[in-house]
Amino acid sequence: MVVNKYNGHVYGAKLTTDEKKAMDIEIKKQLAEYDKKHSTELDAAILWQLHEHFGFGPKRLKRFYDAFIPQLDDLVERYSLADEEQIWLCTHKLKEYGIDLEEWSKKG
Repeated sequence: MVVNKYNGHVYGAKLTTDEKKAMDIEIKKQLAEYDKKHSTELDAAILWQLHEHFGFGPKRLKRFYDAFIPQLDDLVERYSLADEEQIWLCTHKLKEYGIDLEEWSKKG
C-alpha cells in the first residue's frame, strides 16, 4: 500500500489488487456480522407488518418466520461470495414473476 500524504496529513492510499480484495472480504464479513446483530429488529418489523396489514396470527407468523429465516441466512452468507455481481436468486425469481424490486423502490 502506498499512502498519500501532504503536510504530514494522510489524504489517501493506493491499494494493490490483493489488498483491495482482502479489504472487500473484510467489509463483507463485517456487514454480515452487522446484519446478524440487527436481524431481530428487521424480523420484528416484517412480522408486525404481516400481522397489522394482512392479519397473520401467531401460527401463520411462525410458519412464515421458519420459512423466511433460512433465506436471510443464505443472503448473509452471500456477502462472503467472491462474485458480487451475481444476482440474488430471490431477486431473479421475482423478476421472472414480473416483480422488479428496483422499480418498486424508485416509485416509493
